[in-house]
Amino acid sequence: MSDKIVTLEEAVKEINNGDIVAFGGVLDSRFPMAAVYEIMRQEKKNLVTLSIMSLHDPAVGAGCIRGFIGCYNYLGAFGKAPCIEREYNRGNLVIEDLGHNDSLLILMAPAFGLSFVASDYTRGSDILNPKYSGLDKIREFVRNKEKIPEKKYVLAEDPFTRERVHRVLLPGIKPDVAIIHVQQVGMEGTCRVFGVEGVDQFAAFAADKVIVTAEEIVPEEYLREDPNRNMLPSTVVDRIVPLPWGAHPTVVSHYYELDAEFIMEYAMAARTEEGFRKWAEEWVYGVDDHFQYLRKLGVDRLQSLRTVKGLGFRPRAWPKWG
Repeated sequence: MSDKIVTLEEAVKEINNGDIVAFGGVLDSRFPMAAVYEIMRQEKKNLVTLSIMSLHDPAVGAGCIRGFIGCYNYLGAFGKAPCIEREYNRGNLVIEDLGHNDSLLILMAPAFGLSFVASDYTRGSDILNPKYSGLDKIREFVRNKEKIPEKKYVLAEDPFTRERVHRVLLPGIKPDVAIIHVQQVGMEGTCRVFGVEGVDQFAAFAADKVIVTAEEIVPEEYLREDPNRNMLPSTVVDRIVPLPWGAHPTVVSHYYELDAEFIMEYAMAARTEEGFRKWAEEWVYGVDDHFQYLRKLGVDRLQSLRTVKGLGFRPRAWPKWG
């Protein structure tokens, strides 16, 4: 057995209070939810997150996350991220808004060994208004303060055009930890993802430490037979956690579908602080670990979400007309 293979509890213990954590996945796909719940159980504090989506909302409600750098502070089709909205209005959460593409670029820069990258995607918007920047506040509680840039952007003249054009230069942000959920991982850490990769590759190459949770461990030889299909090399990955259903209730292509009912129940419950506490007590603190969480969900519910082999998804049952 590889010494990289650990339990989820052991992996999350390596996250320090005040760390910058990049969550993998995009929108409602492959979000490392089991890791989010374990962060809550271990009562991590003062975390700053980088992600495209707000499915870490429960960890905000639990007081684990105090800073968010990225875009899309929403639960998609399920409405507002209730804990994020509540804690932001109370002053307990600092949100540094970026454009969608810029959320990728701030990770791409350090992934390529660069300290900054040029981007004009949000020129003319209030995202570039220094009045709304929260970087100074984030720097107060983050563990590695030097990782939070002093300026959100700098305007610089483009030296490669005859026109006197200024570009927006964005600083790269190097995460302390990246947590990524994949479909398959080898014993040494080679990762394969089916479907959209999002910013996962950049986050992994940029981060100081990479934790991979995976639906299954497969032989390295199998993955290396077709290396073009692999997302990450083994040399990038520090910890491997075998974790079937580790992204529930989000989608994992070729494995299971979105548990829309579960997310809707959460969104409704978390609208009030009392409702969130009851939900968290039932689904996070009321179970010892991820596998007890799965037992609570039940075999029938999980089986109803499984994708059809060969298709990669589960066809919807359309209503009969007339």
